[in-house]
Amino acid sequence: MPGLSRVPLALAPGPAHGREGDSSTPGSGRPASDRPRAAPNGTPVTLTTVGFPSPDARAFRALRFDAARADPAQTVAPPYDVISPGEQRALYDRSPHNIVRIEYGEQRPSDSERENRYTRAAADIAAWRRDGVLVRDAAPALYRYRQWFVSEGVEHVRDAVFAAVRLEEWERGVIKPHEHTLASPKADRLQLLRATHTQVSPVYGLYRPRGEDRSELIWSYEGSPLYDAGADGQRHMLSAVTDPAGCDAWSRFIARCDLYIADGHHRYETALAYRDEVRAQATHWSGEEPENFVLMALTYAYDPGLLVLPTHRLLHVPDVNDDERERISRFFRMEDLSSATLDEAQAMLAGEGARFIALGLRPQAKHLLVLDGRAPVEALMPAGESPAWKQLDVNVLQYGILQAAFGIDGAALMRGQAVTYTQDARAAAAAVERGDARVALLLNATPVDQVLAVADAGGRMPQKSTYFYPKLPTGLVMNALSG
Repeated sequence: MPGLSRVPLALAPGPAHGREGDSSTPGSGRPASDRPRAAPNGTPVTLTTVGFPSPDARAFRALRFDAARADPAQTVAPPYDVISPGEQRALYDRSPHNIVRIEYGEQRPSDSERENRYTRAAADIAAWRRDGVLVRDAAPALYRYRQWFVSEGVEHVRDAVFAAVRLEEWERGVIKPHEHTLASPKADRLQLLRATHTQVSPVYGLYRPRGEDRSELIWSYEGSPLYDAGADGQRHMLSAVTDPAGCDAWSRFIARCDLYIADGHHRYETALAYRDEVRAQATHWSGEEPENFVLMALTYAYDPGLLVLPTHRLLHVPDVNDDERERISRFFRMEDLSSATLDEAQAMLAGEGARFIALGLRPQAKHLLVLDGRAPVEALMPAGESPAWKQLDVNVLQYGILQAAFGIDGAALMRGQAVTYTQDARAAAAAVERGDARVALLLNATPVDQVLAVADAGGRMPQKSTYFYPKLPTGLVMNALSG
């Protein structure tokens, strides 16, 4: 907000965060280490009310694993939408309490309406709660999460806060999407939510303070974490803040921010649908029922550990001919890089304007494609889309290369046969060398600011435009809507 001085606030965790009927502090681990971050001082934030809709993010009583009974390193899993059948089996074998049994249970030949992956998930949650493997914290808390991971040989650290966030319809503009959703994943998630009455996997969101002041609310890391565990090459540290004043200060800070969905659009829309189902059956509705809130993990939009990977395109087309190369040259300058290594070619992606590396336009060839003026390509894009949407490299590639040169339009993309995707440039190059793909097109990652600009303009990005890496794990905290 212009003119408002927002300074970072150092918040320490609250007292030992015990279970219902238990004053002990579950979990142990290495001392919590802080990475250096700028913080002018610890002066409390001064906030004022605003005349437009604001996000409502609150402390909540998490349902989570008791680290004394179930090792967090063995119970967490990736979200359901990136788990292969082989990985699902490996997670089952890892622990009888791995969260995959709830989040993405196995399907069996004998499954029926009365016995299936959803009923088994509900039964497992009930049994684990009964046995004390899952516990619900006695006091509302915000859960600070820190994730260490490595990408391209470089270690990154990403922070988030788990909270219960009031559900809002997209039209209100309080929480902003950037992707379209599909019906099938939402139907699956809705069946799981109906069966378990538990939000198992968080929606991942970004927050950005409104106005010119982009300063962040800084949390100090003191005291013992609930979890500090390594799994699948990453380190996960979870701490709880139960101090009501600290939680309230953070909630008031978030009320002055815009919220954006980074990952989990299907889960968010599923939570909306479930809320509407429950509300339709209720005789009284105050708006404070637990179904009005969704489990979210929120990261500062300029967190230094926020990493977006590019998603490269593999084209499954017949041999590339002179006509297709000529159509590409109408919009792009083409520079032969065949003598360059893949790493050297990728380094050429840095620079002004939309640019791509094409592998396979000729046998064994690499080409740098640099957009030669935006207006001709943007003229091919839908007239109603915003300038921010038209600036996206993925749209320049779609309309200037895939559609203009190869005839791959939106309908062909939806059929899923002409184009496949990978975040791994070496895998893309290998696919072309093996003949599994005819052409690979390597992209730059979409900058976070572009994602937010499209969402601010009310647009939705094309599928496979962003890949926030790594995915948030499932199984750190859950939000129980009943019991």
